[in-house]
Amino acid sequence: MGDKILVVDDERDIRDVLSSFLEEKGYEVILASNGEEALELVERVNPQVILLDVNMPGIDGIETCRRLKAEEKSRSIPIIMITAFQDREIEAYLEGADDFVVKPFNMVEISFRVESMLRIRHLSDELERAMAYIVELEKKSP
Repeated sequence: MGDKILVVDDERDIRDVLSSFLEEKGYEVILASNGEEALELVERVNPQVILLDVNMPGIDGIETCRRLKAEEKSRSIPIIMITAFQDREIEAYLEGADDFVVKPFNMVEISFRVESMLRIRHLSDELERAMAYIVELEKKSP
């Protein structure tokens, strides 16, 4: 399996379509139906990218995004917000969303956006490893 993608949407059909498509692309897909479940899963599975619906019952996507970006462990996970309501785009970006897609979405667009976020995530992880290595080298230098 490839990179882990967390798909969070209260609509089963959306989860199923995204899951099937992403699995065909070689990704490991984890599904959540609400914000509470997403927050719990992020702690356990550490996904590389999150596709997150804005409008959900309970903790909505905007609040879920805000909480994830506030935590050091999940801060660097790229979040692509998905919604039928473009009017919340600015709010999503202000709370830390990395990208935004409006329903109905094109699967090719989803693919490109996920790939782009994965490149950013991998480069960020590589940079963190390099910085940690430099810190260790500096500690060992006289």
